[in-house]
Amino acid sequence: MMYNSYPYGLFNPDYLRAYQQQREAQRQWEQNKNIVDLTKALSDFLEASRKVHPDFQKAAQDACAYVILEHMAKNNGGTR
Repeated sequence: MMYNSYPYGLFNPDYLRAYQQQREAQRQWEQNKNIVDLTKALSDFLEASRKVHPDFQKAAQDACAYVILEHMAKNNGGTR
């Protein structure tokens, strides 16, 4: 129907509701993918940390702390 398409659909509550549901479904899918990516990265990190020899654990901790602090600085508007 002509009135369910753009730009007429902008005034149709059913069209708007369907559009909002579609956007929310897309957002939900993207966030679920982000969570899967995050858990995979964490698993990879933990697996890699097991491979560090005890003699090098302090250096690994320092390097990880540096990366964390670098990200914190960027997120707070700073630079390295």
